Amino acid sequence: MPNRSQSFLLAAAGAAVLGWWSTATPTPLPLDAPAAEFSAARAMVDIRAIASVPHATGSPALAEARRHLGTRLSALGFSWRETTFPVPPRAAARLRRMGGDSVPTGVNLVAWRRGADTLAPAVGLMAHYDGVVGSPAAADDAFGVAAALEIARAIPRESQRRDLVLIFTDAEEIGLSGAEAFFAADSTADPLAARLGVLINLESRGGSGRAMMFQTDAANGGLMRLYRDVVHDPAANSVAVSIYERLPNNTDFTPALARGVRGYNIANLGDARLYHSPLATPDAVDAGTVQHLGAQALDLTRALVTADTLPAAATAAVFSDILGVLMISYAPATGWILLAVAATLLGFAAYHRRFDWSVRSAAGAAFDGVAACVVAGLLLFAVNLLSLTDLRPEAAYYDRLAALPRLEWQAGCLVLATVLASSATWARSDASRALGAGVLSLVLGTVTQMVLPGGGPLFSWPLLAAALSFFVQSVAAPDSGAARLVSTVIAAIGLAWLGGFAHFLLLGVGADLPSAIVALLIPALALLAPIMPQWSRPRTLTASAALVVAAVGLALWVRLDAVADSVAVYAR
Repeated sequence: MPNRSQSFLLAAAGAAVLGWWSTATPTPLPLDAPAAEFSAARAMVDIRAIASVPHATGSPALAEARRHLGTRLSALGFSWRETTFPVPPRAAARLRRMGGDSVPTGVNLVAWRRGADTLAPAVGLMAHYDGVVGSPAAADDAFGVAAALEIARAIPRESQRRDLVLIFTDAEEIGLSGAEAFFAADSTADPLAARLGVLINLESRGGSGRAMMFQTDAANGGLMRLYRDVVHDPAANSVAVSIYERLPNNTDFTPALARGVRGYNIANLGDARLYHSPLATPDAVDAGTVQHLGAQALDLTRALVTADTLPAAATAAVFSDILGVLMISYAPATGWILLAVAATLLGFAAYHRRFDWSVRSAAGAAFDGVAACVVAGLLLFAVNLLSLTDLRPEAAYYDRLAALPRLEWQAGCLVLATVLASSATWARSDASRALGAGVLSLVLGTVTQMVLPGGGPLFSWPLLAAALSFFVQSVAAPDSGAARLVSTVIAAIGLAWLGGFAHFLLLGVGADLPSAIVALLIPALALLAPIMPQWSRPRTLTASAALVVAAVGLALWVRLDAVADSVAVYAR
């Protein structure tokens, strides 16, 4: 059985392997995949047709893409129409600033295929088919357009219980103008907007990575039960939904929500250097991402379009996938039960180990956890400042997107340095450490449950796992190798889950605010407490210092290297 040092190293290695595996994209299915399956290879044919050249609003290339889409829609048995709308002055001005030609109107492409019950609420798939000036836009958003076509192909018309609607919007890149026209609040709205029962929006902000369901409507309880039951390769959590709702970001799904339409918003964030980039060609993007995006949306669309009734509006759910293997969804009130169970386990474990800790030592360990967060936050903030360049803001934004992999390694080095330093300064019993970190996680989990129930899993799930680990070690024989092995496995899985969320968070906001991940240190320390080794302080602090130096080196590399050739043309 592993000793403490081996357990710590095994947990770290296991978390790294599980984290990598859980964020990897699936193998894209080939052209000859079964007809009922989503095939990324088939979708890539449309991506190559749409995104071979830049196709901004009003450009001849966009008109050519529209002709291709019309041909494809007809072949799939859809009726369709082109709907023009006025481009607002502000959007037209943005197009001119990008270097495009000013246009008075945009063109949405709206298609529908009748189901058995034409009076039933319809199911919609939406994506924008325009790109920014200077980018082939193979990902943003040829991914979504091609996925919608492949989904429509995979669902036979005769299986449709209700109508299937495809909405390909124009002028998204200059202000969501096409979606706003389709979902307008007045009589200018498209009549099909009023018939939509559920809408799935397909987006992209990069060329790779797993596609996450990151936004849904406020009454999503029924929709998330459906997602949990039918999506075979899930990637969604209510923590991300809660965070996104508080960010100033918008997609075509925003006007739909404002109109009261219910649904899902799905997108990928990986390889952010390709966002609005001249390098975003069909050959540069990951077909595995297309596979993941499309397979999720196909599972949902097939279930919705063949259902006798659509999921009813219900209290917003708390949910998350577990390493992409399974989906857990429950009512917000259940979060209190999870916290109570975790607190009970901590209490029982504390009773069994009552001679190994004191209130003072546990409080000191909790203070150590807070100190670790403060130190990590300061390091992340300071080293991130060191990586900043003197480019003008728009160019710097895209340049830092290209640097995100290095910035993520930089953040990882600093967090690991803090954890190692904590192990050197935690001169307390493992019971004190486990109780201190556990109670601190319990406090954070309780506050989150009160203020932001959707964010509850961020603390309650790792806390429950950590409390179980502490309980197992407390009731087992002293220094039990079997109990330590259980704690090692629990720590590896819990850290992989936290690491996956940290990865998503860094992709979303890491270029500007990597210190946003510091709160994850508390549950991470709770998971590690039962197996935290007491290594030699000089060696541990030396390793921590080396990691900080490595992070500084990465920051200087980002600061001093040439401007990335992936920067958007209009930002240079």
